[in-house]
Amino acid sequence: MLKELSKHFEHYAIHARFMPVFVVIFPLVLTILAWYPQAKTVLGGAMTLLISFGVMSFLSIYVSNLGNDLQDKYFKSWGGAPSTLLLLPGNKELDRYTKQRYFKWLNSKCSGLGLPESIDDQSDSEELYEKIRSAGNFMREYTRDRKKYSQVYNDNVAYGFARNIVAIRIAGLVIASVSLISNGICLYFLTGTDSHNAINSIGVVAFLVSIICLLIHSVVLKEEFVKRRGYRYAKTLFEACEK
Repeated sequence: MLKELSKHFEHYAIHARFMPVFVVIFPLVLTILAWYPQAKTVLGGAMTLLISFGVMSFLSIYVSNLGNDLQDKYFKSWGGAPSTLLLLPGNKELDRYTKQRYFKWLNSKCSGLGLPESIDDQSDSEELYEKIRSAGNFMREYTRDRKKYSQVYNDNVAYGFARNIVAIRIAGLVIASVSLISNGICLYFLTGTDSHNAINSIGVVAFLVSIICLLIHSVVLKEEFVKRRGYRYAKTLFEACEK
């Protein structure tokens, strides 16, 4: 499946946009295969068909749009992007001496940026906010080389995955719930009521996977999950100043 996708889509689209969808539908696919094994043949050819008719391209754009909408909502709530907030004097994610080094390096690369290089001159202001935001935009362009700045790229992909999977969290909850109920019913009526029927081991696995996925969507995939990945990416982005 991934091999087929890689022929038509770039690495970021596959891992940051399609992977969240695959995680969400995984319990449903496993449920279908557990109780209708013949579907494996149909599912195998479905990917080629979906790509041919542009469905996967639409899905990539749609998931990206949902993720961007969620990102705008979170950034507004947080007061800005982590790549901007990280270097503000009032933010404690980094010590002020590290910020000072980054500011000096950024000033040497961006003519006229004028970030405060003295620790005593560092204080939150609207002007400094805009300068740091501009510095973040510069760093994203500066680190475009995926081979040279592989860790920046990998953390960007991880952030995109986190943002997009939280954006489709409701779908994940619904699919995991439907899969859990379906497996429970099938296990009870197709194997549980007749001692002569062997327990469907794949059905049991699908049942357990549905529970795990439901818990993950309920407990783990929330705003803090995205925020932590956002700050991880922001730190890696600015660490490139010292490489």
